[in-house]
Amino acid sequence: MKGLTKGKGKIKWQRIKTALISGVMAVLPAMPVLSILAIPSVQAANAVQEANHVALNQLADKLQLNYHLTASYLETCPAKETQCYRSAIELTLPAQLSSDKLSSEELNHGDWQIYFSQLSPVYFVDAGDFNIEHINGDLHKITPKASFKGFVADQVYRIEFYSQGSQITRSEFMPNFFVAMGDKAQLIKSTQTQRNKETGLPEQAYLAPFNADQQFLLAKNDATPFADGQYLAEEYQALAADKAPDISGKLIPTPLHSKSLDSAPLSLAKGYRLTADAADFKGRQAAFDYLASLGFAAKDKGTPLLLQLDTQAPKVASTEAHDSEMKTSEAYRLTITAEQISIRAGSEAGLFYGLQSLAGLISLSDDQLVAIEIQDQPRYAFRGLHIDLARNFHSLDFIKRIIPQLAAYKINKLHLHLADDEGWRLAIPGLPELTDVGAKRCFDLTEQTCLLPQLGSGIADVNPVDGYLTVAQYQEILQLADAHHIEVIPSLDMPGHSRAAIKSMEARYHHYLAKGDKAKGDKAKAEEFLLTEFTDKTQYSSIQYYHDNTLNVCLPSTYHFIDTVIDEVKKMHQAVGIPLVHYHIGADETAGAWVESPACIAMKKQKADELAGLHSLNGYFIERVANMLAEKGIIAAGWNDGMGEVRPENMPAQVQSNAWSLISDNGHQIAHKQANLGWKVVISTPEATYFDFPYASHPDERGNHWASRGIDSFKVFSFMPDNLPAHAERWHNSLNQPFVSDDSHSQLKPGHSFYGLQGHLWSEMVQSDEQAEYMLFPRMVALAERAWHKAPWELAYDYQGKIYSQQTQHFARQLNGQAEQVLKQDWQTFAAVYANKVQPKLAKAGVFYRIAPPGIRVEHQQLVLNSLYPNAELEYQLDSGPWLSYRQAFKLNDVKHIRARVKDGARYSRPSTWQSSL
Repeated sequence: MKGLTKGKGKIKWQRIKTALISGVMAVLPAMPVLSILAIPSVQAANAVQEANHVALNQLADKLQLNYHLTASYLETCPAKETQCYRSAIELTLPAQLSSDKLSSEELNHGDWQIYFSQLSPVYFVDAGDFNIEHINGDLHKITPKASFKGFVADQVYRIEFYSQGSQITRSEFMPNFFVAMGDKAQLIKSTQTQRNKETGLPEQAYLAPFNADQQFLLAKNDATPFADGQYLAEEYQALAADKAPDISGKLIPTPLHSKSLDSAPLSLAKGYRLTADAADFKGRQAAFDYLASLGFAAKDKGTPLLLQLDTQAPKVASTEAHDSEMKTSEAYRLTITAEQISIRAGSEAGLFYGLQSLAGLISLSDDQLVAIEIQDQPRYAFRGLHIDLARNFHSLDFIKRIIPQLAAYKINKLHLHLADDEGWRLAIPGLPELTDVGAKRCFDLTEQTCLLPQLGSGIADVNPVDGYLTVAQYQEILQLADAHHIEVIPSLDMPGHSRAAIKSMEARYHHYLAKGDKAKGDKAKAEEFLLTEFTDKTQYSSIQYYHDNTLNVCLPSTYHFIDTVIDEVKKMHQAVGIPLVHYHIGADETAGAWVESPACIAMKKQKADELAGLHSLNGYFIERVANMLAEKGIIAAGWNDGMGEVRPENMPAQVQSNAWSLISDNGHQIAHKQANLGWKVVISTPEATYFDFPYASHPDERGNHWASRGIDSFKVFSFMPDNLPAHAERWHNSLNQPFVSDDSHSQLKPGHSFYGLQGHLWSEMVQSDEQAEYMLFPRMVALAERAWHKAPWELAYDYQGKIYSQQTQHFARQLNGQAEQVLKQDWQTFAAVYANKVQPKLAKAGVFYRIAPPGIRVEHQQLVLNSLYPNAELEYQLDSGPWLSYRQAFKLNDVKHIRARVKDGARYSRPSTWQSSL
């Protein structure tokens, strides 16, 4: 590449240093020449550092960096890699710089590096003047080679490279590149995201448009449809109702039984008045606060409200009950007439959910409720949401805002993922390093003060994606959740996904070791909680490409650390009177670790009999920690792959497993196997419950892609969690290809069933509280429907076993061949209730829910707009003109964009296009 000569670059850089040194000397007091010559060399060094700092700031502020995905897959990859994609980074330094001190010509030294996050490792670089090095995890470094002669003003320097695996959505290409010189670093301004004023969604100006087939497909046989306006229109039309359903007595989740009563409607304007014998119970005030937020408040002359706690209350009859616990703990009966509201239940939870159903019936646009009687109980005892606070932290305010929304739809478990490779998010008394070091990411290559940046986190001292919960804040969450009948399940992932803990304890080790002989026992204190065996030379790469993220399961200090952490978490619960019931240890993704660990080699010899029959040392670890938890009265939980490595006979009597294996890869077999062990299996199927995936197969929809290119609310709504293999009839895999589920030899045993259903928000690509809410809602509402209510269209599980595929049609043939129609009608009611009752309440609570973009189709030479939900406010734009409200079909024109908006016009959907350029 052309550039300034090496010699000229040196001359210019020397001028900078000389000028800065001269500036330092100019401000010194007058002194003899000999005294000036005797200025300590440290001042000259400081001057050089100042010069570097000025240059660093200029590069960070003015360097234009553009990222291009040039091919999302290649049929033939360099170096015989099985799957890869090609990208390019372009660097440009403008001729005009804001500072008079430096010109682009003077920024030609090669002392800089650019660091960036790339989820899949770069493995081949096709650029003569630059190197790209994979550091760890997703962190990479660009450095100029000796052949780089320096930037020429306005010249574009292109670095082409290949990465393993695949990236396909724009949000998978991380922001916040930063440039470093020496031990200083600055964020490159051009790589920051911006917030769109109309949609509130992030925009990546540094990322070139995705507008070609080669940026959308993942394989030669990838049949994924591009979800432009035309595609969405077809999807929406297939689900649309012929006429609006009557939703006056409907709510989400759907009750088990309900019937209209012969009575005048109830006036909400009158408010309510508690009867003298109304029961007091946990959650009563929280429920009343929610009702008040909807405009239904206590008044002296309000409609009498009877709350009766009756332990002898009759149980609600149901042949589909899955757990005796839920029949007695959460059932209720709600009766509403013009004269009285009555809620009767056998437990405090039942009364609480009766009040939530009362709130669910309310529409903010109507001041009346129809007279109705509801008898209700849940489908599953466990109805959960998992939120990842570790990868990218989400605030205390976010959690506090979400909890009442979960309770409104009868979610009763909040699984908080509090530690992973990228961060430790809970303060542990006695181990301050876990949050002093492990809760923040910055530019410290030694990682003694923080973790290295990951996931486009940036390097700021105060970073919105970093942080942690103090003990008091965690206890505040516990108390708020408990008041809403929600159990908090903490998860501090181990033994894999543990890099934040490992590096924090290494920093602790070096801190105490550095004290030397000054304090007796410092070496012992340094090693007390050490999770690393420094003589272990095992080379491995985790699924997120870390080579040092798995704690050593053969060290006594590892178990001392875990025991201490668990005890401290248990104390946090006990201090506020809320028991720690479940503790999720993670327990997955540890392949390749400990092979050359001296401690593990020795342990295998010493405990050969004890380890017999184990698939891996991970199984030994899980067994040991699970029994450690059981001795403390805590139920161990973990992901199904790790839990599958244990010997069941060595596990405690009660165990929870999250079944997350892909249905398209016969994941039902693992779920069935573990349920047959008598374990509490919680369905966590990624294709329907992972809310970090896009809503639709469009690059502008935020999310991951490895399990599904699109998970919209209808897919969640139509999930049949009791019959996992049957989805082979209705779903496709991540390449939109059909698959077969074989349940002929791995079926559930009669009498065994699943314990619950959980939604999941992993946060690698979720970098703000608003993004988190966008990914959760409305999908979380659809999951709440399936967790509480079993629909009549769901295909019953066949305990004799079947093989399912696109050809078998077991689902379609049920209900006298009307299953598809019954499902469609059920969805139409759900969609209408969501649009008219739920969405306005989310808006009133300040929740940043997703607005579905509209579809557009041609009918009789006219363009027709439609939406996933009824009564949506739709707009269209012709060429570059103003946005126009859609009222009826119009003549075929050159439509540029279409969008939906909330009724107050404050926020809009992502625009969708009429004709894709793909």
